[in-house]
Amino acid sequence: MLADAHNRAFAFFGGSCRRGIHDSMKAAVRKIRRGGDRDWNERFLAMRGRHPVEPSACNPRSAWEKGQVESQVFHVRWHLLSPRLRGGSLGEINARLEAMCLEDAGRRRHPEAKGWSVLDAFEEERGSLAPFRGPFESFRAVQASATSTCLVPFDGNQCSV
Repeated sequence: MLADAHNRAFAFFGGSCRRGIHDSMKAAVRKIRRGGDRDWNERFLAMRGRHPVEPSACNPRSAWEKGQVESQVFHVRWHLLSPRLRGGSLGEINARLEAMCLEDAGRRRHPEAKGWSVLDAFEEERGSLAPFRGPFESFRAVQASATSTCLVPFDGNQCSV
């Protein structure tokens, strides 16, 4: 899901950022070592071969390290996802949500670039993105057996089936 989210975001933006700030989630970080250094998940690092994003990880339970991310997520949930969107298909809902996001970005004032909308500021920065080179294929099939409690060991995690 993490790779799919990056693929979709970079396709939408028309390129990838040069630095990404991530939570220290298992999909990205295998281990946090003493001193705060991270051992990055191998699949996450492989994704960098397609999307050259220099990863930077936040400390666990430190939402303030992500700048305005948390407040932006709250804004989208409150203003765009409430009430819950409905539609005939997931594709239809996603298309409507994308249009709503673009409309909102064009209407909202950028917090630092006075006189600009969020969309204006993004269009100004678009040229500094690394070119989008297509999606990273994150799918990996392995043969495994489920335990008696319906768990499948995969990549150091126990996944329910």
